[in-house]
Amino acid sequence: MMPPPPPGSRAGEDTAEDGTSMKGLKAGAGLLINGGTLTVDSADDAVHSDTLLVINGGTVQIDSGDDGLHADKDLYITAGTVTMSNCYEGLEAINVTIKGGDVSMVAADDGINAAGGNDETEAGGRDPKPGMSNGNGSVVISGGKLYIKASGDGVDANGYIKIVGGHTVICGPNRGDTATLDYDKYATITGGVFIGSGASGMAQTFSEGSQGVISVRTGAGQPAGVKVVVKDAQGNELLTHEPELDFSVFIFSAPELTRGEHYQLIIGDASNDVTAA
Repeated sequence: MMPPPPPGSRAGEDTAEDGTSMKGLKAGAGLLINGGTLTVDSADDAVHSDTLLVINGGTVQIDSGDDGLHADKDLYITAGTVTMSNCYEGLEAINVTIKGGDVSMVAADDGINAAGGNDETEAGGRDPKPGMSNGNGSVVISGGKLYIKASGDGVDANGYIKIVGGHTVICGPNRGDTATLDYDKYATITGGVFIGSGASGMAQTFSEGSQGVISVRTGAGQPAGVKVVVKDAQGNELLTHEPELDFSVFIFSAPELTRGEHYQLIIGDASNDVTAA
């Protein structure tokens, strides 16, 4: 995760000088959004709960100087549309669970951060709350659509990442201190589609026990917008994708990929034979 910006460059405190909260929507206990339309432009967290945050419907539009959606403990997204045009980190909690909905974000640091953060008095900060330590965090994705464009890590879990469904796309920067996937224990994918691009210096891919995964270092950085195509042995096109940022690692996983089978990976004008692990 990138270091926090210097003081004054963003709202890292819970209160302004006059003592009023700089968060958009804040709850001391559980917070449930079940429908309607919510638009938040905030200096600190856009939507914040000290315990549980659930997005179960509605349309949420966020422009935040800190986290888009933050829960000190558990964050669930089960339905609805969440759009973050700007945030420091998109989703932050000890445990982040995405079961449905349509979530898209542009993050200045990590897209999803499980058990991490910068707030001194909040989850995983420099003075974390009791019970929040490395290895406790989790990110579980079982459904929905998720698009992350991040200047830091795509998904950063101080524990594990588990994908069993849904459609996840991560577009990360081609910078050595970031990774598309960043985890302490393991990351598995046994269902759903995952498309990821980013830097190769600290790159991690999915762990053993996953469905078929194509994970390659592309050498010199590939330019943003270059077309990436994956075809099977019969020439059937399984994927066409154009990352929005330069990249030097590419990860693709889908149920139709078979471990040990050969596939054709085409990036721009270059074609290579790759094997799904």
